Amino acid sequence: MRFLLKILLGFFLISSLLACRKEYGKASWDVSVLTPLINTSLGINNLIADSLLQTNPDTSIKIVYNNTLYNFSTDSLVNIPDTITQQVFHIPINITAPPGQMILNKTDNKQLDLGDAKITKIIVKSGYINLKMKNTLKEKMLCTYQIPCATLNGIPFEVTDLIPAADVTGSVNFSKKVDISGYTFNLTGQNGNSANTLTSITKAWVNPNGNPVYITNLDSLQIFAGFEDIIIDYAKGYFGSKIFQSGQQFAAFDLFKKITSGSLSLEDIHLVLSVSNGFGVDAGLLIHEIKSVNNRTNTTVSLVSSIISSSININRAQETNNPSSPVIPSVFLSNLDNSNFRQLIENLPDQMEFSLDITTDPLGNISCGNDFIHNKYGFKADLDLEIPLSLIAHELTLTDTIDFNLSKPDGYKINHGVLTLIADNGFPFTAATQLFLLDNNSALTDSLMPFSNIIDSAPLDANDKVISKKRNTIKIPVTGEKLDHLYNAKKIIIVVSFNTALQGHYIKIYSDYSLDMKLTGDFDMTVNQK
Repeated sequence: MRFLLKILLGFFLISSLLACRKEYGKASWDVSVLTPLINTSLGINNLIADSLLQTNPDTSIKIVYNNTLYNFSTDSLVNIPDTITQQVFHIPINITAPPGQMILNKTDNKQLDLGDAKITKIIVKSGYINLKMKNTLKEKMLCTYQIPCATLNGIPFEVTDLIPAADVTGSVNFSKKVDISGYTFNLTGQNGNSANTLTSITKAWVNPNGNPVYITNLDSLQIFAGFEDIIIDYAKGYFGSKIFQSGQQFAAFDLFKKITSGSLSLEDIHLVLSVSNGFGVDAGLLIHEIKSVNNRTNTTVSLVSSIISSSININRAQETNNPSSPVIPSVFLSNLDNSNFRQLIENLPDQMEFSLDITTDPLGNISCGNDFIHNKYGFKADLDLEIPLSLIAHELTLTDTIDFNLSKPDGYKINHGVLTLIADNGFPFTAATQLFLLDNNSALTDSLMPFSNIIDSAPLDANDKVISKKRNTIKIPVTGEKLDHLYNAKKIIIVVSFNTALQGHYIKIYSDYSLDMKLTGDFDMTVNQK
């Protein structure tokens, strides 16, 4: 449709004819200019994105469209709690500790709160461990914090720092954030037969290069360690039986986003519900509803199908141990031919409304702790749509709004003129076209051409295929008032209304169909010499 804007812009190319006027004396004169303004062609790809179009062997066209309803990722299955360690260490007696004296050697076996999940291994894609310490001793402390079950390239996680001595307030705070991207956490405990267990070791010495320090039973060394911004790359174990309820959700459906009114009847539609499970867990799917929503007409069509309110078993993915392709997702397909899916699509929706439940490991730990998740693979429900372009269109109206800015020319005045649009239509439908002008306040000021100017459809053979292009000639008067409105226009609304040539009869669209446009202008103008 944007070729219509080019028509308008081409109209003002005539200013180049007047760029070389004479510079002696002041005068004005009338001229008549007949000039070609534009030559362009419109194909089906101007109405529908190339990425959605495929050509059949007979050169007819079909639309292939994918619409994702719902997906969720690894974070939904494994949610690591923030806190690793939070402890306060006291020395129960009053002593004087010399430099280098170890005053703390504590091992903590933290049971992570993961509900009924039993996780044995985690690989971190990105994230941090936050360390915070509070020292009340009057001497610096050399502290080491270790997580022996967390390794990177075989080296356990360890942080060693000199903690400042307490200041006049009686304590000092120390904090550090450590990147743990790529670390592997073995959560099977010290004996290797547990799960959800994170072992950490905290050690502390009086500063080896410091002074002896008197320590009372009121002194303490406080330590906090926690995860921050953790994204899991891989996890293994048993993730627990969980129910994820989507609630009422809306997914954008932009295939018909330029259609504002009218009706479309399609001869053949194929709609498939595709569910891809990239998790190493069995799953149960319960779809409560799927609806197509047309917010332009306030109409909603509910899918009537056997998949609604029925339990669907989704098998687990397979692990390949191939680093370049570690997972083979399990795919469930349901052909919706035995449903009212045609009405769903012919509603020309801009949204899909749905509600569903997903249950993971509905039968419990049947994998014996061999569930797995990979960061790049998740759970996704799609609607896959294939539409051969064989259709009936009745006043199918497409609308688009574009920015527009035209400077008023200096040195000449167009008195009146006529634009002549020559349209060679190779499509099997008529087209009524209109342009509306909007000012700076988005108020409608004018229209460029009446809808009564109809571009006739191309003639068809016995197989309803275009024989040849149909030439249409349309005269468009241009007045001074209309020119003023053009100068003041900031946006243009383009509206095109289509009707197939044989109403009540499906017509195929082929890849070589096009609409060729030529525009000429015959103008009477006055040139004012300054």
